[in-house]
Amino acid sequence: MQYLSAKEIAEKWGVSPILVRRLCRQGRVPGVVQNKDGWSIPEDAVREERTVLEYTEEPELSELAKKLQNQKKKKNFHGLYDFVVIDLTYSSSRMASCRLTRAQVESIFRKGKVRESFEPMKVSDLIEVLNHIHCVNYILDHVMEPLTQKFIRKLHELLMTGTVDAYHQQVRPGEYRTVTSRSRDRELLPVNQINSSLTALIRNYENQTEIERKQILDFHVRFEEIFPFEDGNGRVGRLIMFKECLRHDVMPFIIDDKRRSRYLQGIREWHDDRYEFTDVVMEVQDRFEAQIKLQRLHAAGQFFAPATYQEGFDDEDE
Repeated sequence: MQYLSAKEIAEKWGVSPILVRRLCRQGRVPGVVQNKDGWSIPEDAVREERTVLEYTEEPELSELAKKLQNQKKKKNFHGLYDFVVIDLTYSSSRMASCRLTRAQVESIFRKGKVRESFEPMKVSDLIEVLNHIHCVNYILDHVMEPLTQKFIRKLHELLMTGTVDAYHQQVRPGEYRTVTSRSRDRELLPVNQINSSLTALIRNYENQTEIERKQILDFHVRFEEIFPFEDGNGRVGRLIMFKECLRHDVMPFIIDDKRRSRYLQGIREWHDDRYEFTDVVMEVQDRFEAQIKLQRLHAAGQFFAPATYQEGFDDEDE
């Protein structure tokens, strides 16, 4: 049997690739196979009869993006929105050597307070965690915007403003680095090539007719290789990946600290072997999808969540 991609099936059916992937995830296309590059769909697959809703104009936002935006707007801090903000902020900051615990990050987000600590806390850790929370909210407010240098620099500005490094002028929020190499690092791209390299990267990415997981990961690797800022490149890059997953209706993922070494290895090996990075991402995609399902079960009264577990969707948000 011959298989086609979501893009090819979309052209055949006269719909968008986003709708095809959504139908595949919902089990509404018989015989589909999910693999590391997306969905493989039987060539002779027939689209089921359309529902009344599908005859109306298709929404621009994915269902998940709308869910997160609605919960953010209603200040629902007991659903998927708070899980995303807390877990993404904690995990990404932890990989950048932030020593705050998840409970402390949660307390900063929900109460604006810092829980007691048995060790001294760095001022920058506190500021950068709060700034990262602002970055996640900024992304949710601008999910459908195309990637531009202006957008990327805005994320960096939000992340680094008010930090100790910014105060000492070791980093300039929203501005590209001015140092070409570091003694403890690999040779970096010359500073006079950062702008043109990002321009080419963004143009090639945005000009693709279909963007799925593979394209998002490839953009991330190439962005990290350009290393445009003095600091914060990894966190900005991971925020971009999350945004692009929401924008293109790809299951999002949050890479946690315990997968840090494999994540970095995957980036280094990407151009020769894409398995490691893809495998790590597929693992955390499964974790994110499981979180969605658990919260839906809890909202439906079918799952009892202990006090230490994240609460699920409120009924009004379903």
